Amino acid sequence: MSTVTTRLFAPAAERRVPALGLTAADFDAIVGSTPTNLAYRDLFLSHQDLPRRLKRWAEENSVQLRTLDRVKVERGKCSQKVLFGLADGYAVESVLIRRRDGFTACISSQVGCAFACQFCASGQAGLKRNLDTSEIVEQVVQLGSKVNHVVFMGIGEPLNNYENVLGAVRIMRDRDGLNLPTTGITISTIGIPKALARLREEHLGINLTISLHATTQETRDKLIPGSRKHDIRDVIGRAVSWAERHNRMVTFVYLLLPGVNDARVDADRLVRMLSYKPARVNLMRWSPVDGVAFGRTNDRQTQYFRHRLERAGIPVVVRDTQGMDIDAACGQLWLRDLQGLETASRARVQATALA
Repeated sequence: MSTVTTRLFAPAAERRVPALGLTAADFDAIVGSTPTNLAYRDLFLSHQDLPRRLKRWAEENSVQLRTLDRVKVERGKCSQKVLFGLADGYAVESVLIRRRDGFTACISSQVGCAFACQFCASGQAGLKRNLDTSEIVEQVVQLGSKVNHVVFMGIGEPLNNYENVLGAVRIMRDRDGLNLPTTGITISTIGIPKALARLREEHLGINLTISLHATTQETRDKLIPGSRKHDIRDVIGRAVSWAERHNRMVTFVYLLLPGVNDARVDADRLVRMLSYKPARVNLMRWSPVDGVAFGRTNDRQTQYFRHRLERAGIPVVVRDTQGMDIDAACGQLWLRDLQGLETASRARVQATALA
């Protein structure tokens, strides 16, 4: 079973195959010619109390139905944040967002992040490991059966965990499984050129969002230190090539930060970069993060950017993300442990104690 990932941190005698990492072909291979009243879609039941027949089948076939523990749930006005405990002692955050036409699951793809975006909480403790395919899919399953959109905008860089993320996308869109519409799945990335080139050749009609946040290499290198080796022109070029190949629009997210990237010359450069391309822009204002000293660009400067892009014929919207009332907005998700303590804070406390 080529797509099955077992838990390497469990004792050999206890290792079981995670159910939510199974493809339909994997499931059929386990079932074989043995009569069963189970279907592949039964693996993805979202309620907590799973049927006895499913539990019995899993036990008989060394399959682990669920691997994530709900450590904590915080509810806000239009969203709820779930802290999912992992078997190795870490915990990641995911968000369920209520919309007029359904629910969006904002999920994590890694335990931490290597790219250290200066405005974001998720990479403050660095990268610990990739989430496996089953851990990615299970976030969606546990967030509920009403989910009809999935965005990879939680903790981690999705294209830095390419195989597991694409494996999860294929499982989520399987008509016999979760049956999510491919056009309802969005990968949000800083834009790793080699990975974007691979994504271009995938036969998947997903949505692609590029976290751009700058119009010069120097500014982007400061804001996203982990992307220093990625030429900003190459990032845009690869993203546009993806859009042209799939006949879709690529979305560029531009986080406005006062005195950093919100000058009129930045607006002019952004127009030159994206004019006459299959691209649109989401302008965003910063969501506060403890220990990070950025501010929120004022309405006047935000509207200047919007009007400048509109005059150039570039589709643009100003987005304020949901979930700020429970620290679940874009950039506010922390890597935590099973006690809910921010891993970055724990590291700072330990370093102080050793000093």
